[in-house]
Amino acid sequence: MISAFIAFFRLGMEHILTGYDHLLFLFSLLIARQTIKQYATVITAFTIAHCLTLTLTVLDIINVPSSFVEPAIALSICYVAIENMFRRDVKNRWMITFVFGLIHGMGFADLLKGMDLPKNALGFNIFSFNLGIEAAQIGILVVLLPLLFFAQKWKYSVRVVNICSAIACVLGGVWLTERIF
Repeated sequence: MISAFIAFFRLGMEHILTGYDHLLFLFSLLIARQTIKQYATVITAFTIAHCLTLTLTVLDIINVPSSFVEPAIALSICYVAIENMFRRDVKNRWMITFVFGLIHGMGFADLLKGMDLPKNALGFNIFSFNLGIEAAQIGILVVLLPLLFFAQKWKYSVRVVNICSAIACVLGGVWLTERIF
């Protein structure tokens, strides 16, 4: 049981750390100037949403085709990046993050759905996989927060946010195009 927990925990961590689209979405969410409370609210909204749809998708309660989910994930990156460039006040970002988190959760679920997991351990495996995703996201946040706070105090912070967001938007747009066609 412990070895299964560790295996699915690691799988969750690997999934987020090798999911460049999810990492870019997370980065795009965090780069905008926010308070600690806003960062915590955004991350919590994303966590609750993706855990919900990941679980519902793996349990076959919902089934949205990846031909919709994958382009929507790319579109979420573009949306947040554009919002970074044109909105200075993102204090209510948690709401759109929750909606996009629902979509990202379905993307996370694809890996587990393809594994044909035994029903008697499904809940436990989903739980440990989700914990792995969360551990990786928190690790990323811990690494980025000092850099983000330093960048916010820098006189070129608006330019940095705009340049990083423009790059994120272009990459999201490329992925969107690839996933549609």
